[in-house]
Amino acid sequence: MGKTVTIASRIPMAIRIEEPEGNPDKPGLSKDRQRTVIKGAGNDLGTVEGLTAGVDEDLFDAWVKANPNHGAVVNGLLRKVGAEEQPQGITYGFEAASEKAPAEDSKAPAKSKT
Repeated sequence: MGKTVTIASRIPMAIRIEEPEGNPDKPGLSKDRQRTVIKGAGNDLGTVEGLTAGVDEDLFDAWVKANPNHGAVVNGLLRKVGAEEQPQGITYGFEAASEKAPAEDSKAPAKSKT
């Protein structure tokens, strides 16, 4: 296992990613492929992203490269999160990756202060 990263997910449920097949001509014959589960954002606490720490960076990069047409990849629902974006202090696992709204959410209507 190499360098680990934290992955932010906007998918409402968990997703299992696994190392691509060693030989695509003979699927199912690769043994001991690395796999992990990425937490989903789906909860009733109103968070936008679920964070999963300790994901092998090489595994994540290989999975993204092997699945370029997966909906989560095409729509940018999975991303690596830098240390500056991670919640500080006591956390419970349901915090969003950043207090800043992503660019695609900037067009959302402002919340009323009443």
